Amino acid sequence: MALIGKIRKNMWLVIVLLAVALAGFIIMDMTSASNRGGGLFGSSSAIGKIDGKKIDYMDFQKAESALYSGSADVYGRRNSLWNYFLEKSIIDDYAEDLGLGVAPDELNELEFGNQLSPIVQNNFRNPQTGQVDRTQLTQFQEAINNGEELNPTFVNFWNEQRKQIVKSQIQNKLVNMVSKAMVVPNWMAELGAKNQSETADFDYVMVTYDKIADEQVKLTDADYEAYIKKNEVKYTNKEEVRNLAYVVYEVMPTAADSQKIFDDLVALKEGLVNATNDSAYVSSNQGFFNNNFVKKDDLQGVLKDTIANFSVGSVIGPFVEGNLYVMAKIAERRVMADSAKASHILRSVQPGDALGLVNAKAYIDSLKNILNSGGASFKDLATNNSMDTGSAASGGDLGTFAPGAMVPEFNDAVFITGKEGGLYTVETQYGVHLIKVEKLIFKTNESRYKLAYLSSPIVPSQETQDKVLDQVMAASEKFKDLESLKADKSLKIEDANGLKKNDFMVGNLGGGQTSRDIVRWAFEKKTKEGVVSPVIYTFSDEQNYHDSKHVLVALKSVAKPGLATVESLKGTIDDLVRNEKKAEMIKAKVTEKDLNSFGSKFGIVPSSATGLSFASPMIPNIGAEPKIIGKIFATKAGQVSDPIVGEAGVCMVSVKSITPGVAGENAQMMKQQMAMSARSQVSYKLMESLKKSKKVTDNRYTFY
Repeated sequence: MALIGKIRKNMWLVIVLLAVALAGFIIMDMTSASNRGGGLFGSSSAIGKIDGKKIDYMDFQKAESALYSGSADVYGRRNSLWNYFLEKSIIDDYAEDLGLGVAPDELNELEFGNQLSPIVQNNFRNPQTGQVDRTQLTQFQEAINNGEELNPTFVNFWNEQRKQIVKSQIQNKLVNMVSKAMVVPNWMAELGAKNQSETADFDYVMVTYDKIADEQVKLTDADYEAYIKKNEVKYTNKEEVRNLAYVVYEVMPTAADSQKIFDDLVALKEGLVNATNDSAYVSSNQGFFNNNFVKKDDLQGVLKDTIANFSVGSVIGPFVEGNLYVMAKIAERRVMADSAKASHILRSVQPGDALGLVNAKAYIDSLKNILNSGGASFKDLATNNSMDTGSAASGGDLGTFAPGAMVPEFNDAVFITGKEGGLYTVETQYGVHLIKVEKLIFKTNESRYKLAYLSSPIVPSQETQDKVLDQVMAASEKFKDLESLKADKSLKIEDANGLKKNDFMVGNLGGGQTSRDIVRWAFEKKTKEGVVSPVIYTFSDEQNYHDSKHVLVALKSVAKPGLATVESLKGTIDDLVRNEKKAEMIKAKVTEKDLNSFGSKFGIVPSSATGLSFASPMIPNIGAEPKIIGKIFATKAGQVSDPIVGEAGVCMVSVKSITPGVAGENAQMMKQQMAMSARSQVSYKLMESLKKSKKVTDNRYTFY
């Protein structure tokens, strides 16, 4: 009570403190929002702008949620979505200027017709058959056309898919307009045909770069600088980049961890041997029962090598397969057809629709009675009654397929109980099928196996994980800057150079949220060059739920836009710079233009090539060497070239003869080939060119 009394007497102080706290929240919100491209008094929702036109983050999130729910590659999908929004903004501008659009009938054809958009084909492809699930698509079409109330999640998905279809179709029209306007002039076609028929015969010595050991070449910063300047177009940064150094502490299972996992699995072996219901036993012990029969060659490792030696009921293992200890019980063995040809009639049923299931079964029974009485052919009944529109058009024909290609119930009806000419009624996740087995094809009479599996991942125990984390935490306290990391010679320091603000892949660490967190830290304004991050970055094995590695990261340097720095490219262009120095070392040994003399210094005997075309960049036993090919045809017959620096090494050539090319009748064919080649590149190059013509503001890094 005394405390409450004091508060009442000093209420003015409470009000002041609350006001200060509220002001602090407002300032924090303004600061935080301004870092995202806006704030309390301005727009903070622009994830990017194209020529001043905003891409709203809410629209971006909505599209991501609708199109990619459940996708594991978060940053990969966001990168794809960013490119979609960027391209859509460009396409919308040109569509308006050129009067391009997608008519309602055209859109309906792309969504449901015979000319399905590749986007619909991808989204509605049945993983079991690899074909578009026409039944599901037809159901959606009927629901949309009938104005039925649909799941909001599906509605959002369909709306976003429709936007992508429209964008893709207009883009195709734009690409077609440009590609059809491309013309190959006669002189270019004639020159191409002439070059294609021009040939050379020559002798050569190729000294590959591996003739000089890497240890013989010492690279300096000056070597890197010279190479970068020589290739400045390739190595000029359009935006600021960060260069990192990092140390990885792997979290690996100990011998004791591995032994315990092995012993725990062995303890289940007797139960698996004696199990009367293999599927139930492995399921209750986090195992897997493969309901499909597999051939020996479909297996791998120990199982593939030994299964033929075991009888039904035997348990093989535990053995190591990848990162697992595995046991496998042979539940069944039988000889079955290698493939089958079948037809079916499907009556679709929605999951949970009991009345629909009863009606579908009755419908199938009536069709079966018609067949048995000879009242109609299976083909005619399938065409007129099957709800699988994909196969109905061909009388229910599913073609030829191997065991395991269909869902288990369908598969068993054909390969386990099926006989040629037999009719079978089967219920699957898609509805009720009437199956006719047209033909069973036996080629090998090889045994197939149905297997029950128990496995355990070989992972570090919690105790081992804790010990490694303690070690890393101690290292984090010890190493506060890059110099201290470099001073400890027991550490293996790796580099991740040239990182951009939106990157989500870091060196050999791969992608994902942790890598993205590292990049975000590197681009924070308060992060200084030479410091080690106070945060220990932990990568997890998301499949087996344990820490897989911890990483200490240091910011080596910041590279401004412009010519790339040496530090940002070290580790990336090492081989290229080294090969350039090797080329100089090889050329330095040339004392005369003589192939035998040149080759003898490296133990190489001259080789010959005949009929080599100027249009082909390939040299026998060497590979693609366009620069060397160019030099060969620029050298006169009877002459020996200077040493030519190529992709794989340094080459000296003695040209014996050059046969001039003639355009002749090949010119017209060459004209068609060149036109096709040029037009095939329009789809990609046009969009890349248009992107460069736009002023793009990319704020993604401030949102995620």
